Amino acid sequence: MQIVITRQVLQPVVPNTVIVDLVDEECIISAALMDIEGFTVERTSNEFKPTVMTEILDLNPESNLITVVGEDSTIIISRLESGHSIIIQCPTGSNLGKARQKLSVACKAIIPFL
Repeated sequence: MQIVITRQVLQPVVPNTVIVDLVDEECIISAALMDIEGFTVERTSNEFKPTVMTEILDLNPESNLITVVGEDSTIIISRLESGHSIIIQCPTGSNLGKARQKLSVACKAIIPFL
């Protein structure tokens, strides 16, 4: 008689995975998670520096979604119930509706881990 033991490894969903999964290089080129104090917790690119976005969030504290259109890219900031924020960077001419939809899904998925 032979006994075979198999082990199934489930990969946990953590904030890092949620942020990394946002980037598709089509409509989202960078993403980041900021904590309540405005510090970067996680980001997908060293070139993307979302900490300057806290000043923009402070201009409109009652808004949960802010879009900033620039010459080179568009930044979308979503404030979470916990006070954290997810920031995404979209290339010029990308599908912002698709980007906002992906951001909305990520905002719901990340809440249990904050």
